[in-house]
Amino acid sequence: MDEKTWLEVQQAIDEGQELSFDYRGEEWWISRIDDERSFLLTRSSDGLTQYFKTAEELYEKGMIDGRPFIERIAEL
Repeated sequence: MDEKTWLEVQQAIDEGQELSFDYRGEEWWISRIDDERSFLLTRSSDGLTQYFKTAEELYEKGMIDGRPFIERIAEL
């Protein structure tokens, strides 16, 4: 993912849009629960869901294949 696309993705996440993406053949989702002000990172294949209080926390602590989400951006 290039920098321009990453900025667009960040804006969409901040606006509460649900986003799906593929990583190594697996579908993942980023979503938001407004009532709880939670950000979710979910792997579709088994429903594994990680919960975060902020988008920044999701980027830094959300794990995809053993590495933080932010480190996987270039591979998405």
